[in-house]
Amino acid sequence: MRFSGVFSAATVNVGAGALITASADAPAAGGGTLPVNVFLCQTDPATAACISALGTTVVTQIDAGQTPTFAVFVQGTGSIVPFDPASNRIFLRFKDGGGITRGSASVAVRTTP
Repeated sequence: MRFSGVFSAATVNVGAGALITASADAPAAGGGTLPVNVFLCQTDPATAACISALGTTVVTQIDAGQTPTFAVFVQGTGSIVPFDPASNRIFLRFKDGGGITRGSASVAVRTTP
């Protein structure tokens, strides 16, 4: 698989431990999604190597005080995503078993031909 870009995220759980689902998405301004595929994995903080399967979500137990890390891979799907950091963003979300968002981050995205 060829990727257009990649970014990583370090997290810290300052609350109670829980089974967390990490996901990444790219909503388009005005509805729909940006023309990109987004995949992620949990990584080893020391080596940055994936320690989970690459997929659209990662489910992992994050206990109090733990600091898991994640890598997010972006693949353009043909259409160009222009440079517009206010509108074109990828969101990394962390939700508990009840679907409540417990943390999130975002990064600007663009693709080139």
